[in-house]
Amino acid sequence: MHSAKWYVLAGVVCLAATAQVSRADTLKFINSTGTTVDAGSKTEAAQNVYVYPYNFSVNGSSTNTQLMCISFDDHVVSGESWNVNVESIAQAAGGNSTVQTALEMDAWLFSRITPGSSSTDITNVQMAAWVISDLTLADYTYDPYYTGTNATDINNLLSEAYSNATPGDLNNYDNFQVYVPTSWDAADGLPQTFIGMTPPSAAPEPGSLALLGTGLLGMGGMFRRRMRTA
Repeated sequence: MHSAKWYVLAGVVCLAATAQVSRADTLKFINSTGTTVDAGSKTEAAQNVYVYPYNFSVNGSSTNTQLMCISFDDHVVSGESWNVNVESIAQAAGGNSTVQTALEMDAWLFSRITPGSSSTDITNVQMAAWVISDLTLADYTYDPYYTGTNATDINNLLSEAYSNATPGDLNNYDNFQVYVPTSWDAADGLPQTFIGMTPPSAAPEPGSLALLGTGLLGMGGMFRRRMRTA
C-alpha cells in the first residue's frame, strides 16, 4: 500500500514558476554514466531508460557536473544544449508550499546517493524522484521495475523524503540548486528539470549577499519522457 501523504505532490515539480532572483546558465548534456532500467508502463512497450548520474557541462566548463533528473517528461540527447535558470529551492517553488515540499523531497533523495551507493539504491532513488514529479504520467505501478523489493524500497524512500521535507525551513536544503529549462531546441522537445548540489565556487561572497539584499529591499521585498537509450 502506498502512503497517501505525498500523492498531492503529483505533477507540481514541472510547474514551478521562476521567482525572486535566479542565475541564467547554459547546460550541455554530455552523457549518462548510470545504469539502465526497463521503465515501460501499462500503455507502453519496454523502454530502457538511464538513471542518475547525468553529466553536464555548465557554461562550457570542461568539468562535468552531475545532476539528477527530477521531471519525467520529454527527453534529452547527448550533445544537446539549452538555457536554464539556476534557482534555489525557494526560488523554484515561487511561494508554492506544495512545490517546495516536492523539491525538498527531491533534494533529500539526492542526498541519499553516496560513493558507496549500489546501482539498485541509486535506481530506486531516481525512480522515487520521478514518482514525485508526476504520478499519473509515470504510471509507475505498471513499470516492470516497480515490483517486489524495489516497490517496497521506493515507497519507503518516498515516505522518508516526505517526513524530511519541511516547507518554510530551508536550512537543510540551501546547498541545492534547481536547473529549470527556459529555452531549447524545438526538434528535441522540452528538456527535463534537474537538481544538484551548489558547487563551492558558486557560493556568493558576503559582499554580494549584502548587495542582493539591498536590491531586494529596493524592489519591495520548475519529455517525450526521460532520456532513452539508443
